[in-house]
Parts: sequence; structure tokens; C-alpha cells
Amino acid sequence: MKKTEEKKTPVKTTSKPDTAEKKPVVKTTKKATPAAVKKAPAKTASKTTAKTAKSTKTSAKKAVPASKKTSRKPKPITIDNICKLIEKKVVKANAAKIKDTLAVDIEVWGFEDGSNQKMYIEVKDGKVNVMPHSYDAKDFRVSLSFANAMDFANGKITLAKLLESNDFYAEGNIVSAIKLAAIF
Repeated sequence: MKKTEEKKTPVKTTSKPDTAEKKPVVKTTKKATPAAVKKAPAKTASKTTAKTAKSTKTSAKKAVPASKKTSRKPKPITIDNICKLIEKKVVKANAAKIKDTLAVDIEVWGFEDGSNQKMYIEVKDGKVNVMPHSYDAKDFRVSLSFANAMDFANGKITLAKLLESNDFYAEGNIVSAIKLAAIF
């Protein structure tokens, strides 16, 4: 066997006035012997196998079972969600034409938890407010089912079809109701 030859290469260091001096680092380089060259691929292969095994283990830990992904329950829809959807549905150009103050109190019944919840739509000086509360100074009152409220808010049913449905009840000033219907 041949001995490996070592060469010492001095490394230059620069010291800054504000930092402490460092000792020079000496690097050594080795020339590989033919026996070492033959062994190198075997070591590389074992390292590659070990890396592959580690990556397989970590990817197995990161993977989430499909049962956990599907077990999430969707958030229940609240009156706040319906208010936001209806507010997006309002045509602001049509609402700006209304200079009167109009208000409708809407009761939505049949939520998932069995409750009835109230909201109102108010047009005042051409601006529309849709809020999840009861409105005392209302021009008229509406009662409708949760399913119809969601269909109307999502654009699956028109106002005309909503008025024709059996799950819709309204009472109050019909002239105000017609003006308010013009904003949708």
C-alpha cells in the first residue's frame, strides 16, 4: 500500500482593528490511493440509501391521512354570512337613486341549530346597510326560510321566484317594498 501524501496549505487571514485576531487555519489535502477510490462508491451508495430511508420516514410523518382531511365539519352558516352575501348582491347604482329612508325587518327561520334569526336592510340617502339585528322603525316585515334566504343570497333564486314561494311571508307598506326590491 502507498502512503497518502499530505500537503499543507497556509491560509491567509485578515484581521480587522475592531475584532480579535484569529489563528491561521491550516487545510490539508490528501491524494486518494487506488484502494480508497474503490471504496468511495460503496460509501456513497450507503449514504444515498440512508438519505432515501430518512426522506421516506419524514414524508410518511408529514402525510395526513385522508380520514383526517374529510372529518372536518364545515362552519355553520350564520346570519352574519347571509348579510354579507346580500350586501354584495345589492346594485349600488340603483340604491343611490332612492332618496327616502326605507327599511325591512327580515326573520330567517330554520337554521341548522333550529333557531330563528333576524336581520334588516336599510336604504338611507342612497346608501345600503345590511345588518344582523331587528329594526324597530321598519316599513315592512318579511319572514322566509333559511334555504330560500341562502338561495337568494347566492343568486340561485330571483326575487320574483322568492315572492312566489310558499316559504315567504311579507306584511307592511307595499310601495316601500317595491322600491326596496329595485336595488337587487
